[in-house]
Amino acid sequence: MRILITTGLSSGSIGGPAQYGPRLKNEFERLGHNVKLAQYGSVESAMLKIWPSVYWADYILALDTFSVGVPSVLAAKLFGRKVIVRVGGDFLWSAYVNRTNEPITLPDFYENMPKLNVKERLIFSFTKKMVAGADFLAFNTEWQREIWQKRYDISYLKSGVVRNYIPEKREGEISTTKNFLWAGRVIPEKNPKMLEKFGVDVTTGKSHEEVLEKIRNSYVVVSLAFTDICPNFVIEGISFGKPFIMTRETGLNELMSKGGIFVNPCDEEEISRAFKAMLDEDTYNKYLEELNSLNLSHNWAKMAEEYLEIWKEI
Repeated sequence: MRILITTGLSSGSIGGPAQYGPRLKNEFERLGHNVKLAQYGSVESAMLKIWPSVYWADYILALDTFSVGVPSVLAAKLFGRKVIVRVGGDFLWSAYVNRTNEPITLPDFYENMPKLNVKERLIFSFTKKMVAGADFLAFNTEWQREIWQKRYDISYLKSGVVRNYIPEKREGEISTTKNFLWAGRVIPEKNPKMLEKFGVDVTTGKSHEEVLEKIRNSYVVVSLAFTDICPNFVIEGISFGKPFIMTRETGLNELMSKGGIFVNPCDEEEISRAFKAMLDEDTYNKYLEELNSLNLSHNWAKMAEEYLEIWKEI
C-alpha cells in the first residue's frame, strides 16, 4: 500500500499530537507499506501543495479536521482515494473561544450555537463538507463522536473510535514541592486565568522531552480547559503515576475514571476543593493506588493496525 499521512504539525512541535505522523509512518513502514508524511502549515498551503502526493497514494490519513483534513478530502475525492480523517479536536469551537474569550464548553457550543463571524462560518461550512466527503472519521473518544454525530449528521457506519496513544507505565519521581503542573499553549480555551488563580506551574514553549521531564517530577497534572477532549498531557501524567485534576468536559473519563478529580472548569469553589483534596496525604495516596491499579496502554503498532483494518472495510 502507498499511504500518505497529512499533518499540520511537525515532529518538533510541542505536545503529543506532533508525534503521531512520524510514529505512524514508522509503524506502517515496519509492516511493509510505502509511506509519505506531508506537513503543511495552513489550509492554504495544503490546498496548493497536496495534489502530487495524493495522486501518488492509495490511501490517505489526515491528522486533523481542517488545516489538512479539508484539503485531503477534496484531493482524495478528485483522485478516487480512500481517506480517513482523525478527529482529535474541534477547530471551530477552538477558533470561537480563542477569539471571544467566552467560557463555553464544546457541548454547550453545539447545543446553542453562538453568532459566528465570517471566518468561523467558513470553517463550519468546510467542516460539514469534509465530514460528508471523508470515507471514515476516526474520533479518539465516543464523547466527541456523539457530539459531532448530532451536529454534523454523521452516519455511525462511517465513524468510529481510534484511541490516542497511551504509554505503558513509567517511573515517576516523588515531588518534594507539591507542584501542580500544566503544559501547552497559553490560549483562552485553556482557561489560563483559572490556572493562574490556583498557582499552577504553567509550562509553555518546551520540547516534548522537556515536558515529559517536568511531568516526571510533578505532584499533580492539571487541565482546567473549558473542554479538553482527550488530553495527551494528562495521559502522559497518568503513565508516570501522577494524579490529575481536570475539566469534566472531556472524553478521557471513558478510559480513566479513576486516579484524579474531574471538575467544572468554570466553578472556582469546586476547583478549590479539588486542589485542597490533593494536598491531603490520605486522599492523594488513594488516587495513587487507583492509578497503580490501572493497566492501560495503546501503542503505535496497535493504532497503525486499527487504521489498516478501517481501510480494508471502507
